[in-house]
Amino acid sequence: MTNVTRIEELMREKNINQVQLSEIAGVSQCFISNMLKGYKSPSVLVLKRIADFFSVTIDELVIV
Repeated sequence: MTNVTRIEELMREKNINQVQLSEIAGVSQCFISNMLKGYKSPSVLVLKRIADFFSVTIDELVIV
């Protein structure tokens, strides 16, 4: 499960919205919305794309 708070924090820092994050991650805006609500879990590939964009590790996006 992703650490939604951390992703939302990173989105605010970079000033990007769900549509932009969906383009970065290669998924639909609906998927990002559901992921941020906790309804969907991203694949490792999606997490990697998000982590790379924000210059963080996947570990920083995942609840341990």
